[in-house]
Amino acid sequence: MTAIISGARVAFTDDDLLRLSETNPGWKFERDDDGALLVSPTSSSGGAKSLEAAAQLRDYSKVAGGKAFDSSTGFKGPRGGVFSPDGSWISAERIERFKNKNGFWKVLPDVVIEVASESDSWPSLTRKIDIYIAGGAGYGLAIDPRTRETCERGRCPDGLVIDIDAIIDA
Repeated sequence: MTAIISGARVAFTDDDLLRLSETNPGWKFERDDDGALLVSPTSSSGGAKSLEAAAQLRDYSKVAGGKAFDSSTGFKGPRGGVFSPDGSWISAERIERFKNKNGFWKVLPDVVIEVASESDSWPSLTRKIDIYIAGGAGYGLAIDPRTRETCERGRCPDGLVIDIDAIIDA
Protein backbone atom coordinates (compact mmCIF):
# COMPACT_ATOMS: atom_id res chain seq x y z
CA MET A 1 0.00 0.00 0.00
CA THR A 2 1.14 3.57 -0.57
CA ALA A 3 0.53 6.52 1.74
CA ILE A 4 0.90 10.23 1.09
CA ILE A 5 2.91 12.08 3.73
CA SER A 6 3.72 15.74 3.10
CA GLY A 7 3.51 15.18 -0.64
CA ALA A 8 5.89 12.20 -0.64
CA ARG A 9 4.65 8.74 -1.54
CA VAL A 10 5.68 6.14 1.02
CA ALA A 11 4.73 2.46 1.02
CA PHE A 12 3.28 1.28 4.34
CA THR A 13 2.88 -2.43 4.92
CA ASP A 14 0.84 -3.77 7.84
CA ASP A 15 4.11 -4.35 9.73
CA ASP A 16 5.21 -0.76 9.05
CA LEU A 17 1.89 0.53 10.36
CA LEU A 18 2.22 -1.59 13.52
CA ARG A 19 5.78 -0.34 14.14
CA LEU A 20 4.72 3.26 13.54
CA SER A 21 1.92 2.87 16.09
CA GLU A 22 4.18 1.19 18.65
CA THR A 23 6.85 3.88 18.43
CA ASN A 24 4.36 6.78 18.62
CA PRO A 25 2.06 6.13 21.58
CA GLY A 26 -0.85 8.54 21.89
CA TRP A 27 -1.20 8.94 18.11
CA LYS A 28 -3.83 7.15 16.08
CA PHE A 29 -2.68 5.74 12.72
CA GLU A 30 -5.02 4.31 10.13
CA ARG A 31 -4.67 3.51 6.43
CA ASP A 32 -7.67 4.12 4.19
CA ASP A 33 -8.67 1.85 1.31
CA ASP A 34 -6.70 4.03 -1.12
CA GLY A 35 -3.53 3.64 0.97
CA ALA A 36 -3.52 7.16 2.44
CA LEU A 37 -2.11 7.31 5.95
CA LEU A 38 -4.51 8.94 8.39
CA VAL A 39 -2.87 10.36 11.50
CA SER A 40 -4.50 12.04 14.46
CA PRO A 41 -3.50 12.36 18.10
CA THR A 42 -6.20 11.82 20.67
CA SER A 43 -7.00 14.88 22.76
CA SER A 44 -7.68 14.49 26.46
CA SER A 45 -11.43 15.07 26.14
CA GLY A 46 -11.57 12.93 22.99
CA GLY A 47 -9.80 10.09 24.78
CA ALA A 48 -12.38 10.16 27.57
CA LYS A 49 -15.23 9.97 25.05
CA SER A 50 -13.56 7.10 23.16
CA LEU A 51 -12.98 5.25 26.42
CA GLU A 52 -16.64 5.65 27.40
CA ALA A 53 -17.74 4.22 24.03
CA ALA A 54 -15.37 1.25 24.39
CA ALA A 55 -16.40 0.74 28.04
CA GLN A 56 -20.06 0.51 27.07
CA LEU A 57 -19.18 -2.13 24.48
CA ARG A 58 -17.04 -3.96 27.06
CA ASP A 59 -20.04 -4.03 29.39
CA TYR A 60 -22.19 -5.39 26.55
CA SER A 61 -19.61 -8.11 25.81
CA LYS A 62 -19.89 -9.34 29.40
CA VAL A 63 -23.56 -10.11 28.74
CA ALA A 64 -23.55 -11.02 25.04
CA GLY A 65 -20.11 -12.63 24.77
CA GLY A 66 -17.55 -11.70 22.18
CA LYS A 67 -14.89 -9.04 22.70
CA ALA A 68 -14.82 -5.27 22.88
CA PHE A 69 -11.88 -3.23 21.58
CA ASP A 70 -10.56 0.27 22.25
CA SER A 71 -9.49 2.99 19.84
CA SER A 72 -5.94 1.71 19.50
CA THR A 73 -7.05 -1.53 17.82
CA GLY A 74 -6.68 -1.73 14.05
CA PHE A 75 -8.87 -3.89 11.81
CA LYS A 76 -8.21 -4.56 8.13
CA GLY A 77 -11.12 -3.99 5.79
CA PRO A 78 -11.78 -6.00 2.64
CA ARG A 79 -10.14 -3.35 0.40
CA GLY A 80 -6.92 -3.17 2.47
CA GLY A 81 -7.64 -0.17 4.69
CA VAL A 82 -6.75 -0.44 8.38
CA PHE A 83 -9.26 1.26 10.64
CA SER A 84 -9.34 1.95 14.38
CA PRO A 85 -12.86 2.79 15.54
CA ASP A 86 -13.17 4.59 18.88
CA GLY A 87 -15.00 1.56 20.24
CA SER A 88 -15.84 -1.77 18.63
CA TRP A 89 -17.25 -5.21 19.38
CA ILE A 90 -16.98 -8.57 17.63
CA SER A 91 -19.26 -11.52 18.40
CA ALA A 92 -17.87 -14.71 19.91
CA GLU A 93 -18.64 -16.64 16.72
CA ARG A 94 -16.58 -14.28 14.58
CA ILE A 95 -13.76 -14.00 17.17
CA GLU A 96 -13.23 -17.76 17.05
CA ARG A 97 -11.61 -17.69 13.61
CA PHE A 98 -9.17 -14.90 14.56
CA LYS A 99 -8.22 -15.65 18.16
CA ASN A 100 -4.81 -17.14 17.31
CA LYS A 101 -3.86 -14.62 14.63
CA ASN A 102 -1.44 -11.74 15.10
CA GLY A 103 -1.38 -8.39 13.34
CA PHE A 104 -4.47 -6.69 11.97
CA TRP A 105 -7.38 -9.09 11.73
CA LYS A 106 -9.01 -8.98 8.30
CA VAL A 107 -12.47 -8.24 9.62
CA LEU A 108 -14.55 -5.19 10.37
CA PRO A 109 -16.25 -5.46 13.77
CA ASP A 110 -19.92 -6.26 14.24
CA VAL A 111 -20.32 -2.90 16.02
CA VAL A 112 -18.26 0.24 15.46
CA ILE A 113 -18.55 3.58 17.24
CA GLU A 114 -16.81 6.74 16.04
CA VAL A 115 -16.79 9.93 18.12
CA ALA A 116 -15.90 13.13 16.25
CA SER A 117 -12.81 14.91 17.53
CA GLU A 118 -12.11 18.61 17.12
CA SER A 119 -10.25 17.86 13.87
CA ASP A 120 -12.88 15.54 12.33
CA SER A 121 -15.37 16.77 9.78
CA TRP A 122 -18.85 15.32 10.20
CA PRO A 123 -19.15 14.27 6.53
CA SER A 124 -15.83 12.38 6.67
CA LEU A 125 -16.89 10.60 9.86
CA THR A 126 -20.25 9.51 8.43
CA ARG A 127 -18.44 8.31 5.27
CA LYS A 128 -16.24 6.21 7.53
CA ILE A 129 -19.34 4.60 9.06
CA ASP A 130 -20.60 3.86 5.52
CA ILE A 131 -17.23 2.23 4.70
CA TYR A 132 -17.49 0.03 7.80
CA ILE A 133 -21.01 -1.11 6.88
CA ALA A 134 -20.09 -1.73 3.22
CA GLY A 135 -17.07 -3.74 4.42
CA GLY A 136 -19.07 -6.08 6.65
CA ALA A 137 -19.77 -4.31 9.96
CA GLY A 138 -23.29 -4.95 11.18
CA TYR A 139 -23.91 -1.67 13.00
CA GLY A 140 -22.15 1.67 12.95
CA LEU A 141 -22.71 4.75 15.08
CA ALA A 142 -21.07 8.15 14.63
CA ILE A 143 -21.45 10.80 17.34
CA ASP A 144 -20.62 14.50 17.08
CA PRO A 145 -20.22 15.83 20.65
CA ARG A 146 -20.20 19.44 19.40
CA THR A 147 -23.70 19.27 17.91
CA ARG A 148 -24.98 16.09 19.62
CA GLU A 149 -25.78 14.80 16.13
CA THR A 150 -25.67 11.05 15.51
CA CYS A 151 -25.57 8.86 12.43
CA GLU A 152 -26.59 5.21 12.66
CA ARG A 153 -26.21 2.60 9.95
CA GLY A 154 -27.06 -1.09 9.95
CA ARG A 155 -28.85 -3.02 12.66
CA CYS A 156 -28.01 -2.66 16.34
CA PRO A 157 -27.51 -6.09 17.98
CA ASP A 158 -30.22 -7.30 20.34
CA GLY A 159 -29.67 -6.06 23.87
CA LEU A 160 -27.12 -3.38 23.00
CA VAL A 161 -28.11 0.04 24.33
CA ILE A 162 -25.63 2.87 23.77
CA ASP A 163 -25.84 5.77 26.24
CA ILE A 164 -24.96 8.52 23.78
CA ASP A 165 -25.24 11.26 26.42
CA ALA A 166 -22.66 9.47 28.59
CA ILE A 167 -20.24 9.37 25.66
CA ILE A 168 -20.79 13.03 24.79
CA ASP A 169 -20.48 14.15 28.41
CA ALA A 170 -17.40 12.03 29.23
